[in-house]
Amino acid sequence: MTKSMSTELIAYYNFDTILNAFPHAKNIWIACSGGMDSSVLLHLVYLNKNKIKQKINVVYVNHGLQEKSIEWGKFCKKKSEKYGLDFRQLDIKENTPDGVSIEAWAREQRYALIAELMEEDDFLFTGHHQDDQVETFFLQALRGGGPKGLASMPVYKGFAGGIHARPLLEVNRSQLLSYANENNLSWCEDTSNANEKYDRNYLRKNILPEIEHRWPAYRETTQRIIRHQQDCALLLQEIGLEDLKLALNEDSASLQLDALKMLSINRQKNLIFTWLKELQLASPTSRHIDHIFSDLIYTENENMPCVNWKDVEIRRYRRILYASKVMSKNNVKNEYNWDISKPLRIMDEVLIAKSNVGLGLSKEKIKDSCIVIKYRQGGEKIRPHNKSHSISVKQLFQESGVLPWVRDRFPLIYIDNELALIPGLCVDKNYSANNQESSFQIEWSGYEKAIQ
Repeated sequence: MTKSMSTELIAYYNFDTILNAFPHAKNIWIACSGGMDSSVLLHLVYLNKNKIKQKINVVYVNHGLQEKSIEWGKFCKKKSEKYGLDFRQLDIKENTPDGVSIEAWAREQRYALIAELMEEDDFLFTGHHQDDQVETFFLQALRGGGPKGLASMPVYKGFAGGIHARPLLEVNRSQLLSYANENNLSWCEDTSNANEKYDRNYLRKNILPEIEHRWPAYRETTQRIIRHQQDCALLLQEIGLEDLKLALNEDSASLQLDALKMLSINRQKNLIFTWLKELQLASPTSRHIDHIFSDLIYTENENMPCVNWKDVEIRRYRRILYASKVMSKNNVKNEYNWDISKPLRIMDEVLIAKSNVGLGLSKEKIKDSCIVIKYRQGGEKIRPHNKSHSISVKQLFQESGVLPWVRDRFPLIYIDNELALIPGLCVDKNYSANNQESSFQIEWSGYEKAIQ
């Protein structure tokens, strides 16, 4: 769809263009809130039901935020049954956290629940229309959004291993209303849409009507701006991916500072955004970007600098930038008894003992011993099998390039209260197997993420 549809053309709309572009899709999930826009979408799918090869499902998410939410679910179910479509209701059972946007929280919860339903290559159809798109643009502009934010909503977007499609994105609200009335459709009215404490409602009721009075074609003009921003965002992504090839370490979770600094500042910023997107981490605000440059990239501070926002943190160590989700705190006093014949999961990672011959933990020397996992607290020493003297665990971690913020999470394996092994780094001489001896090779799933 390249231009606005007339009300008459909506009635003849079909989904061939969208569905044929993704031939492997098996299911279509129609998100239905009971409102006018999703009721029109549902009716259009119903009219095209015999032409659609995929299995059609209707899904309603009960947020529990409105008194009539149960009633709306019943309405959607009844409408689905009338059209001969399968219906599912999902319920958000969590309470809204304090200090967050209710709209944003509900949206995240809604999509998270729907994602659990979807299989590979499935479609999610939502009833977003042109007015939603224009409102999103203005909200992003008023919040100081960049090209990605101003690009607003795409017609297609990858989602939960499938595709999120917005078939009505070129159709405005008045056209959908005319269609609904002409086809005698019924729908539910959400009274919260009149509450002007929400930015979108205030914009819709007070600002955009004034703009329309002065510039009647503002929707179409805004759509052109959005398309320009979408082109710009795609171009920035392409450049970012090319730059990422030059600066990315093999582990794909870290960037080489020296390679990053060879780029212009604008490309460095774009590369940071692209890198975080590839890692599926939340984008930083402009304030956080400034801190990344001042506190991590262009600083002489080597005292484990860190910049964090939401659930993301970026750190620097030895001229490398690392990004990850914020790690939960570890109590270094925790201890775990380990039956070495079974995998042990601790701190979201797994310890496994594999039978081996040669270098490793001697099976004979640990026979009938008590095996306990502890964490470094300071002063620990271990004697490598190939050295005549002991070294501190602190020194071993430094020489091995163990990331400083992971050192208190690196498991130390004690045999009868003596430090015997540090996975991937060292086996103490007293517990090391000789070349012909039966042994355990200890593997820790967090090793690659802990070592530079």
